[in-house]
Amino acid sequence: MRKTWTQIKNETMTKQEQRTAGLLALRDLAEMELAELREALQVSQEDLAEKLKVTQVAVSRLERRPNILVETLSNYIEGLGGRLELRAILPNRTVRLTHLLATSKRKKTARAVRRKHRDNARLKHDKAGV
Repeated sequence: MRKTWTQIKNETMTKQEQRTAGLLALRDLAEMELAELREALQVSQEDLAEKLKVTQVAVSRLERRPNILVETLSNYIEGLGGRLELRAILPNRTVRLTHLLATSKRKKTARAVRRKHRDNARLKHDKAGV
């Protein structure tokens, strides 16, 4: 007869050992590299690359880079079906930083607004000079 994981665990570990193992597992799950996270979610580099509209090689390189842009990380996490939250943990409070994770659409809109203002300013300047 097959034994369940719980039966094996109870036969081979004390309650304290089980608690310690559980805490270690939670710590490991809370601290993951990008590739480990992707693998834990059972997403291949090829599938993620397709969602991100990049090559599999680009995903592989991204997972090995020590420093990446916040927007790139946000896109990666969204490709895995999640969303990135960025928080500053200070001595007396924790603050969620939102402007760094503005969506691409919001960034494009903001860029278009700035361009329109710049173009209008040039037009006024040109008319004043004429």
